[in-house]
Amino acid sequence: MKKFNIEEREIFSLLTSKQIAEISEVAVIKEFEEGQIVYDQKETAKNLFILLEGEVSLRIPSRKDLSIEKFSLEIEKITYHGELFGTNFLFGLKRYMSRARIKKPSKIMIIDAEKFLQIIRENKSEFAVMSYLAKVYFQRYINTMKELEEHSEQTSNI
Repeated sequence: MKKFNIEEREIFSLLTSKQIAEISEVAVIKEFEEGQIVYDQKETAKNLFILLEGEVSLRIPSRKDLSIEKFSLEIEKITYHGELFGTNFLFGLKRYMSRARIKKPSKIMIIDAEKFLQIIRENKSEFAVMSYLAKVYFQRYINTMKELEEHSEQTSNI
């Protein structure tokens, strides 16, 4: 079986080897096919997800029809090995704010968010992890604003 070396990714480099081992014990790896939904908007946020292989699109569906993909706004493409997504629970949010849809066949590590939070709190790593996640979310915000701007320019040229 392929080793996924998540400790090489920035967020896990903030943790001790003991914490990484504890997280690995509660994690499962699942394979997804193109088009599958990892989680949907407004679904209860209970897990964190780490992309090991493949590509995932984080999208905000249209308020009018959640089932139509073409009326959704892509806020981020998750393409990098070890990239974390679905972190809503860590911010105290009870539901996911976006839809995570598989763009290419993927392997994803799924971690119980409550257990992850407990592990980083016990070892006093919460501030470092949350600071990292704040950077990630700020970058996603910037990417979303750029996408909205491009979309606005395209529709105004019609």
